[in-house]
Amino acid sequence: MMGRDDCRMGTASSLLPVRGVGCRALFLHPSAFTFLAVLLALCSAPASAQQLAVLQKMPVEMLPYTGGGRPDAEGMVGHNRGGFKSPELQRGGMHYMIRGIVTRNAEAIEEGWHAIEVTFREQTEQGNFSHPGMPRGGPSAVAFWLAELNQAILVLRESEFGPRYKDRIDALIPKIHKAAKWLAQPRYQERLKREDIEAPNRMLFDALAYGLSGILTKDEELVRTGKHFVDLAMTRYRAADGVFLERGGSDSSYQAVAALKLQVWLIYFPNKAFDAAVDRALSWERGRVGPDGEIDVTGNTRTGLGQEQWMGREKGVNKSEVTLCLLYHYARTGDERSLAAAQRIIDRRKKR
Repeated sequence: MMGRDDCRMGTASSLLPVRGVGCRALFLHPSAFTFLAVLLALCSAPASAQQLAVLQKMPVEMLPYTGGGRPDAEGMVGHNRGGFKSPELQRGGMHYMIRGIVTRNAEAIEEGWHAIEVTFREQTEQGNFSHPGMPRGGPSAVAFWLAELNQAILVLRESEFGPRYKDRIDALIPKIHKAAKWLAQPRYQERLKREDIEAPNRMLFDALAYGLSGILTKDEELVRTGKHFVDLAMTRYRAADGVFLERGGSDSSYQAVAALKLQVWLIYFPNKAFDAAVDRALSWERGRVGPDGEIDVTGNTRTGLGQEQWMGREKGVNKSEVTLCLLYHYARTGDERSLAAAQRIIDRRKKR
């Protein structure tokens, strides 16, 4: 006979007592625990893949104005042409690849995959992409690369081309995991926080690097780290007007980058509060797109006024990313105002 302080599974019954309430208080069948475990898993799991469905809602004729770079014959993109410098410089090839998936361009997809292959040839045994004595492959570069690579792989896996690439994707996953685990080391997490906290768009790149790697590799710790970085990014969001504070103020280019990355995050990890934040952020961004499609840089903290340089050039507004951000909002919400703003930007670019 079982006493109150000796709650064990009975041999004559398949009922299990719930600890902490006494043996006479409540007994549950083992199947109930299984049901609860499944329910909890569903509640905490990321959403089913649907980024491709969102992308397919964008007007296809507008996609060429959303950025990306075609890899050359060696698989190099942009500033990596002529010699590999950093994995982050390959990320334009991932957007090119995603566009190929959406438009069913098998050649573009294969070119994108070649860019992936040559990038991972540069991966070290530790998981990063640096070489002794060479200034490449730091944590930020790895985060930017993983954030875009993971989207391309998830969209590819979701598409009609997924079965064709299954074996190659399966072989790539351990390499992604190695890079993500390298990035997840405490010293690199702390470095990213220290270097990126005043640039929420970068924190959201970091979040996608961790979170989407976690989905691909089934690593819940990476997912939790990604959620932590999203929460940190949102500490630089000003709810009153929807501004993501870049270096303490508003910026019409990086506002769009932050809102774009947050929208991608929400496809995989829905959050109604963050949905509302995106809507306010897009309202602010649309207000910076004039009737003629010019993007206002007045008061920008980082771009358009000679404040910063990248690769030896002054940073201007990234019109392609602004356009893509607006198109994501239209595709996700059906807000025609975002589509109209994107169209104005494109029309202006066509005239120049």
